[in-house]
Amino acid sequence: MHELDASLDLHPVDNVDDAVATFSCRTSERYRNAIGPFGGWIAALLLKSVLNTPSARGQPLSLDALFMGAMDEAELQVRVFALRQNRSVGFWRSELWQHGRLCAHAQVALSSPRRSMRLQDARFPDVPVPEAVPIYANPRIPVAWVDQYVFRPVRGLLFTQAPTMDSTVWIRDAEPRPLDAVALAAICDTPFPSPWIRLSEQVPVSTVSYSVYFRANDADYGAAGSGYCLLDTRASLARDGYVDQFTSVWSEAGELLAQTQQMLWMADGPQR
Repeated sequence: MHELDASLDLHPVDNVDDAVATFSCRTSERYRNAIGPFGGWIAALLLKSVLNTPSARGQPLSLDALFMGAMDEAELQVRVFALRQNRSVGFWRSELWQHGRLCAHAQVALSSPRRSMRLQDARFPDVPVPEAVPIYANPRIPVAWVDQYVFRPVRGLLFTQAPTMDSTVWIRDAEPRPLDAVALAAICDTPFPSPWIRLSEQVPVSTVSYSVYFRANDADYGAAGSGYCLLDTRASLARDGYVDQFTSVWSEAGELLAQTQQMLWMADGPQR
C-alpha cells in the first residue's frame, strides 16, 4: 500500500450528532509539517471521508476547506454531514475534530459527469519535459512531507529574491502512485509558498483557506498515471499578514487536472 493511502486509513465509528458517517484516524509522521499535518494531507483526508460515505455519489467537483487549528499526534475524528444530494450533484461537509475541538472542515461537491460541449481557453505552459529539469535540493527548513514528493522547478526558485512570486514546478509522489482525486487534493497544496520566492530567507506561512476545483475525469487520471503534474502558480498581493496563491495543475499530456486557490497567513519578515 502506498504511504499516502496508509496514512489516510479511516475506521468507521459510531456517528456523532447528525453525521451520516464518522471515522477515526491518526496523523502521519511522513506527512507532517512544521506545526502539524501538511495541509494537503488534511484536504485529502477530508475528501476521502466523503468518498468513503456509502450514500455519497459522483466524482469530486470542488473542495473548499478552512484550517482552523493545529493538531498533535493523538487520534483524529472525521464527521461527514449530508447537506443535499440532487440527481447530478451532491453537497457534503466533512469536519476534522481532535480533543473536542474543530480543527478543519471542508465543503465538498460531488457530481456525476454529463455530456456537454468543451470550450477551453486555458493553455498548457511552454515548459521542458520533467526529465529535462533537475531534481531540486529543497532549501526550506526540513519538514517530513516534502520528502514524500519529487520537485523539479522550471522557474521561481526559493529565496532567490526573484522579481515576481510566480513559480512553475513539475512534481510527483516520491514513491510513484497512480493519480486520483485524493492524491490530487494533496498535490494541489505543494506549490512553493509564493513570498519565499521574492524573499532571501524563510518566514513562517500557514494556509487559512484552501479551494480545489477538480477538472479531471477518469480518463485523465488514467492517462496521468504515476507521472508528473505541473503546478503553474501565481500570486497577486502579500499584505497585512496574508498572501494569495492561485495554481493550475496540468498532466504531462497537457490536460488541465485542477485549479486551486489559497489564502495564506504570513509572519512578519524582511521587506523588499
